Amino acid sequence: MEKMFIYDNGELKEVQAKSFIFELAMEGYIVDNPVLLSNECLDLKDPEVKSVEEPLDSKHRIDVQIQYANDTTAVVELKNVPVDTKALQQLLDYLKVKRQKMARENKEEAESIQLIGILVGTEFDEQVIKKIESNALKPETVYAVELRRYCNNGNWYVFTKWYGAKAKKDYTKYQLGFYDKPLGKGRMVYEVIKHYISEHPQISYADLKKVFRDKLRKHKRSRQKYHLIALEADIAAEDRYSRYFKTPLQVKEGNIAVCSQWGIGNIEPFIEKVKELGYGLSIDETNK
Repeated sequence: MEKMFIYDNGELKEVQAKSFIFELAMEGYIVDNPVLLSNECLDLKDPEVKSVEEPLDSKHRIDVQIQYANDTTAVVELKNVPVDTKALQQLLDYLKVKRQKMARENKEEAESIQLIGILVGTEFDEQVIKKIESNALKPETVYAVELRRYCNNGNWYVFTKWYGAKAKKDYTKYQLGFYDKPLGKGRMVYEVIKHYISEHPQISYADLKKVFRDKLRKHKRSRQKYHLIALEADIAAEDRYSRYFKTPLQVKEGNIAVCSQWGIGNIEPFIEKVKELGYGLSIDETNK
């Protein structure tokens, strides 16, 4: 484990590394602090623990399962020893069995859920990192997260370092029949709702919610942390401008906000709704 230094009262001091005594201790630490497995650059935000020690069958058991705000589900494998290629293969096996289990329960949902693997450890074999970063694990998406913990005079410091293949971001834009230029996912959603309100100027919030239900931005199995639309007064202060578009729209009861959290994993239900409304949606090929 690399050394770490901090400034303490103007003096540079080495901080003592503190490993986890048991793997279960590491697991408990992740469960209590799932934010350690968040990565905004990868659109893996607001992690929430869905299960711990979930049995898939008689031979496979998932350490931790995480759900993200963009409806991505992560199978997390924890190792309190140097992580080698055997551990990586173990995670790949878990992903395969998990997909099979999901398909048996509901094949249509299984095909729509984005499932990834996260291998967490304090030290990684060079071959593991090389395989993960080289896209050699396709079609699976796997990340390695190096978890480091240090202590100095009773103060704890925890750092994570992520490894993964560089993913190509989805820049698809959508052309609406009533709008003069292509739009990204979030903006397309906002303009559709804005246009619908302009067509129904006396609409109430309750009636608007019947048209744009929360289920239009999530899979059936996933949690729903942010509403598609919500009255401004009902939104937590810390979420108002980070998870919703800043410019509100107006209905009879007052201002509403439109969720800005959209990605390739949760946009499809809304696209189907736009087509149902007859708004002339098409993909702008020049921006793909």
